[in-house]
Amino acid sequence: MVGVHSSSPRQEEACPVKIVALVAACCALLVAITGCGSATAYSATVTAPVPTSADLAGVSQPTRSGEPTALGMGLTITVSAPKSFVPTGSAFPAVSRAVGFEMTVRNDGTSPYSPTLLSLSAVAGGAASRQVVDSAQGYTGAVGAEAVAPGRSTRFLVAFALPPEKASVVVSAQPDPAGAAVVTVFDGQA
Repeated sequence: MVGVHSSSPRQEEACPVKIVALVAACCALLVAITGCGSATAYSATVTAPVPTSADLAGVSQPTRSGEPTALGMGLTITVSAPKSFVPTGSAFPAVSRAVGFEMTVRNDGTSPYSPTLLSLSAVAGGAASRQVVDSAQGYTGAVGAEAVAPGRSTRFLVAFALPPEKASVVVSAQPDPAGAAVVTVFDGQA
């Protein structure tokens, strides 16, 4: 029997064991790399535009009422002291108490700015607060406001729902929902 290779039964058993061990090691490596079997097997990366230093130039922490706060993009916002009030029956949504602010947006940038891009949000007493529209008292927000030319300002009234008792209120502004930074423009009691 020349040219015929024979192997011992012991060698034939070792080969499949090595293959199984190799497959098991590869599976273990795959599990370790992909995170399969863990509670956080899937992870998504959210990418948002990174504000440039020019966008953030002058962006500051919340200031006292009546002082301008930089929003970036050449914009500043001045927020009045909070005014707690009882909304009229025509207000939406129907709430028993609200807080109103007069806001002035100044454009020191190089192109016109549409205040309808301004996203305002509030947290009252630790919970998200809805914006209240009460046209009878002038609280209409920035809806329909004309574009603000460079070097000009616009004013409007904004209101947010409040709990019945005095509460901490934080109001944030984002001049462009497509990626500009969110800036706290008021932080106080109402």
